[in-house]
Amino acid sequence: MRDGLGFFGTFLRNPTAVGAVLPSSRYLSRSLVGDLSHLGEGDLVVEYGPGTGPVTSVIRDRLPRGARYLGIELQSSFCKLLSKRFPEMAFHCGSAGDVRQILAERGLPKPSRIVSGLPFASLPEAVQDDVVGGLVWALEDRACDFRTFQYAHAYGMKAARRFRSLMEARFETSERIGPVVRNVPPAFVLRYCGVRS
Repeated sequence: MRDGLGFFGTFLRNPTAVGAVLPSSRYLSRSLVGDLSHLGEGDLVVEYGPGTGPVTSVIRDRLPRGARYLGIELQSSFCKLLSKRFPEMAFHCGSAGDVRQILAERGLPKPSRIVSGLPFASLPEAVQDDVVGGLVWALEDRACDFRTFQYAHAYGMKAARRFRSLMEARFETSERIGPVVRNVPPAFVLRYCGVRS
């Protein structure tokens, strides 16, 4: 309840940055994270926009021993909360569009999976382009995937359609999972892999 109220307050102050009224349910979080059992020693999972940490919690529980995690969160209040809630995990307060620089500064490899809670349907086009460009760099020449979600009610919005078109142009395969109806509001999970040459 406290997370929900804090999340709602941040949404009211900056709805385009947060893009959601409530944190993701455990059902959406589980579907978004998927299976991580194939990851090995040194493999990296990056989470964009962890917020208050519902998806982070699932990643922590499913991450194999020796694999690593980095959360990239723009909101400083969420960064502080995440660091307290998950002291064993690493977080960077900044923009997911800067993933290349962030990984380089931390001496981290390209990720094996990127999971995103970013509100692509409400992000400006320039921000969408920056994030997609970073994804292409991070996932090229790797057998890995990117997972995000879009709310069912916003699926047909112009910005949501633009994002999917960008991704389908840059990635060889795409998959829509759901909708996950046990979430407020219901949402589709989107999965992309195989950067086009």
